Amino acid sequence: MSAELVNAALLSFGLIFVGWALGTLLLKIQGSEE
Repeated sequence: MSAELVNAALLSFGLIFVGWALGTLLLKIQGSEE
């Protein structure tokens, strides 16, 4: 496995995780406001 492949996999996984975390935070904020 080349370093470039590992970096690409970590980057894509990181973006997915960040997007999921932001979505969960937004849902919690919206739920608490109502």
